[in-house]
Amino acid sequence: MGDGAKARQVYEDAVEYLCRNIDDLRGLVGPAVWEPAFAAVRDRDPASREWRDAVRALHDTVEAAGVPGGLGLDPTMGVGDWIGRPTPQSVGWICPTRRCGRVDLREEATDTPTCALHGLPMRLIDG
Repeated sequence: MGDGAKARQVYEDAVEYLCRNIDDLRGLVGPAVWEPAFAAVRDRDPASREWRDAVRALHDTVEAAGVPGGLGLDPTMGVGDWIGRPTPQSVGWICPTRRCGRVDLREEATDTPTCALHGLPMRLIDG
């Protein structure tokens, strides 16, 4: 994995954390930063500077609000500050737009979760 792919993965992981904790983080950030930054994360191309800048703005604001490590963009984090990678299982759902690295793993296919960014059904990966 090259440096660009690694950096992209770090940002996707940050958006995954954002998706998993959207309600709690929205309350910490406040509408002045949340509304434009969240709209950019939801609507912009993940390869664009605007998307990365919006993720960084949310990260900085969340960190300033007292969440250690913010959304996880900083390269140095203490033990337990970040969610571990999911362990592979046979059934799960992924982001329908590929804007984040969120994976919802399930023991069996049940109700389809909804994407926190777009409100769309997540894509089933069954393998």
